[in-house]
Amino acid sequence: MMNSKLKYSESHPLKAGLINEKLLSKQEFIKKFEEFPWEKLLEEQLNANDENIHNSPSLNIENNEETGISVSIVGELDNYEFYVCYKRPMTRKKKKWFGLIEYDYYDKDFCSIITEQTKNDGLEAFLYFYDRNLEKLEERW
Repeated sequence: MMNSKLKYSESHPLKAGLINEKLLSKQEFIKKFEEFPWEKLLEEQLNANDENIHNSPSLNIENNEETGISVSIVGELDNYEFYVCYKRPMTRKKKKWFGLIEYDYYDKDFCSIITEQTKNDGLEAFLYFYDRNLEKLEERW
């Protein structure tokens, strides 16, 4: 898995679409993650009018199956946190008829969002994903 590449993209607060969409190796991604201007983009977001904001500053990777990880920064410049979103298909239990009937529901775009993470937690999630350590990823996020 060391030489494999995953689709990488960035989300910037004042830009509507994803940018820098390309394939990156694990080492290329680590460098991008470490050099990403997290605080600068958060400051841009905080200083912008709400109607001009499209999303939080984020880095995203996904594989060919459209399973992926996104890490975003939110909060204030002197008190921010990161959150990790892990998107993958999952079968979940759902209820209908006032909870009387339970059934399995396949959600191809299930996403768990875990707040109160650090920058290092975000990088760790990406590294688990690159290394296909999905068991550890699922356990944590």
